[in-house]
Amino acid sequence: MKKLFFAALSLLAATQTFAAKEKVITDTSMSGDNKSGMSYSDRGSFGPYIEFSNINMDHVNYSYKVQEHAHDISVDGTSIYGATGTLPLMEWFDIFLMVGYQHLGVSHSPRDPSAAYADLAEIADLYEDFGDAPVDSTTIKGRHNIHTALFQFGFDLSIPIFTNYNYQLMVKPYVFAGVLVGKTFFSDNTKFLSPLLYGYAYGAGVRVAFHGAYLTAGVRSSHEYFHTYFERRVSETKEGDEFMLDFDTFFQPFISVGLTLF
Repeated sequence: MKKLFFAALSLLAATQTFAAKEKVITDTSMSGDNKSGMSYSDRGSFGPYIEFSNINMDHVNYSYKVQEHAHDISVDGTSIYGATGTLPLMEWFDIFLMVGYQHLGVSHSPRDPSAAYADLAEIADLYEDFGDAPVDSTTIKGRHNIHTALFQFGFDLSIPIFTNYNYQLMVKPYVFAGVLVGKTFFSDNTKFLSPLLYGYAYGAGVRVAFHGAYLTAGVRSSHEYFHTYFERRVSETKEGDEFMLDFDTFFQPFISVGLTLF
């Protein structure tokens, strides 16, 4: 009986020794350079976005006419507030979407005030017995408040210069380019229709990811354009009552902070 007990004990010890030799230890740190690089390059992200914009009249082209009279304008705008998201397709290639809001203020006045107000008086006399005139003094001189909804879609090219899976950290500079579309909403009592807006944008930045969060900062340049006319024509031709705005912004700083999606 004792011999049988000692034999069973010896067999158990030998089995435990063999199992210990054959046990596979998995390194969950995945600290290899290739794996750490891919783990961060393949993550999408989403978060709020702000761009500190400043419109310089030296970079604004326009045509503003009412009753064939050319006007001078000045344009100002707020920062762009919105959200942005990225979806990596390769380690060095991402697609992105930015949705934002910006308010544009446009002050206008005729280059020849005497002639503009004389024509306004004639129209007022003409419509005296037929209801409201199609233009008034605010049409000749005033200010437009334009709310714009902006949508930017494009791609970026990046190089992860530092990735470390153990610390869940990545630093990636990138350049980007994209198309820009938007919708304007004139909130003042204007006779102009609210047109669509078109353009493009490009720039560069640095993206830092840490665990499930990210920070992106950089500069963005853009080109925006729209062209609209009076809903109810006053001049003999459509082009006699027009508003065309075509402007560029250069190296506007932006920042975005958010979460990685997976």
